[in-house]
Amino acid sequence: MAGNGRTGDGTPRDGPNGPPGGPLRRTVRVVNPLGLHHRVADRFSRAARTFTATVAVYHGDARADGKSVWDLMMLVVLPETEVLVEVDGPDAAAALGALADILASPGGEDYTI
Repeated sequence: MAGNGRTGDGTPRDGPNGPPGGPLRRTVRVVNPLGLHHRVADRFSRAARTFTATVAVYHGDARADGKSVWDLMMLVVLPETEVLVEVDGPDAAAALGALADILASPGGEDYTI
C-alpha cells in the first residue's frame, strides 16, 4: 500500500472507507426495481463465497453475513435504498468491486455479470 491511504488499485482505505489496514467499505444504492430480492441475494452470496474476505452488508443498524442468502434477505432492502458493503481480507479490494457491482446493477440477478 502506498503512503497515500490507498490500496494498489486506488481504492481508498481511510476516512469513510475505514482505517488504514482495516476493512474496506462502500455505500451502494440498490437500484433493482425489486430491491434486494431472492435472486439478487443469491447472486451476491454466491459471488461473496468465491472470495476469502469476510463480507458484511449493513442496512441501517441491521447487519447481514454477505455469504448467506438468508441473512441478506432479512435486511429487507427496498429499491433505491443505500446499503454499506464491508469486506476484510487479502482479496478485499477485488471482492468489494465485484459485490458492489451486483448490488448497483438494475439486473443484479443476471448470472452473466
